[in-house]
Amino acid sequence: MQDQAFMSLLEGEYDYKSPRRGDVFQAVIMEIDESDILVDLGTKRDGIVPASDLRRVDREYLARLRVGESIPVVVIRPDSDEGGVLVSLSSGLQQEDWLRAQALLESGEEIQCPVVGHNSGGILVEFGRLRGFVPNSHLTSLPSGQRSGNMADTKEDLIGQVLNLVVLDVDQRRRRLVLSKRAADRRRRSELLAELQPGQRRTGVVRNIVDFGAFVDLGGIDGLIHISELDWQHVNHPRDLLEVGQEVEVEVLNVDPERERIGLSRKRALPDPWDETMREIQQGDVVQGTITNEVDFGLFVDIGRGIEGLLHNSEISSEARETMDLRRGATIEVRILEIDTERRRLSLQLTEAASPWEPEGDEAEPSEYLYGS
Repeated sequence: MQDQAFMSLLEGEYDYKSPRRGDVFQAVIMEIDESDILVDLGTKRDGIVPASDLRRVDREYLARLRVGESIPVVVIRPDSDEGGVLVSLSSGLQQEDWLRAQALLESGEEIQCPVVGHNSGGILVEFGRLRGFVPNSHLTSLPSGQRSGNMADTKEDLIGQVLNLVVLDVDQRRRRLVLSKRAADRRRRSELLAELQPGQRRTGVVRNIVDFGAFVDLGGIDGLIHISELDWQHVNHPRDLLEVGQEVEVEVLNVDPERERIGLSRKRALPDPWDETMREIQQGDVVQGTITNEVDFGLFVDIGRGIEGLLHNSEISSEARETMDLRRGATIEVRILEIDTERRRLSLQLTEAASPWEPEGDEAEPSEYLYGS
């Protein structure tokens, strides 16, 4: 009677722990054989991970396993021919990924996933040991209205790339895992717009070039470098200076969070040629320059490093207009008539039409600045 009572008590103790199909356990590895793995489930019987299941697990992961480590397993068959509980390590690892996907869905955090395939509806990505799906509508890299053939080529080019994504939907029962690049990009744009401040220096990648400038990807949001901010020197077309895919350092000029617009400058991230030039010249110096533009009131002349000065019509004699080449691109000799440091402007005088320059105060003798000196 006492033995029967003891056995009844012993069996009752394990009844509530009796594993059922689909149960998930954190099992401890007891033994690793070539054909299977024996694990402790914390129940009356041990678990067995069969060879057929091990073939579905990454070899590198298996090679790292050691006796005493804890691994996730799912019960496949509570009563196996081997006398233990048949369990699946591959399903256990997938279960961990489902739990991780659910946690990411709730937190909204980004995850990086490599693209492994595509179909007509979108692309397939690797999410741990699961396959996730990103619909076409959530791929910002696909232009709207693109033809199906071109779209397939674009998605094919994505294979092997790692994308920043957020989880949209998790349904383990239907084995449905949906992710979005568009939502991840929108999240990243909001974060960047909050971070960016005028005067900051950033490194970006040229994404598109247009007649009026270049769009630069700052890591999730594009900013515009207007053509006037590309370089200190005159730029005829942005393609003369930049190419798509080129890495470029820029300075943030302005940020409009509501319209999601960012103004950038490349030239302000470069040394300012004005400061260097002003250390080398002074009022009254005679220098050579190149005519860059003709306007109603005179000529603009580049005296070097993209620094332009104005040669006003009043400083060009009628004789000079008849005898000199004053077309765009021509090289002429000019005198620095005035330097306006605050407004960063230079007034020039054509030397052929110039009278001797007379400095004020104790400056150099006028004879030093006579034409031809």
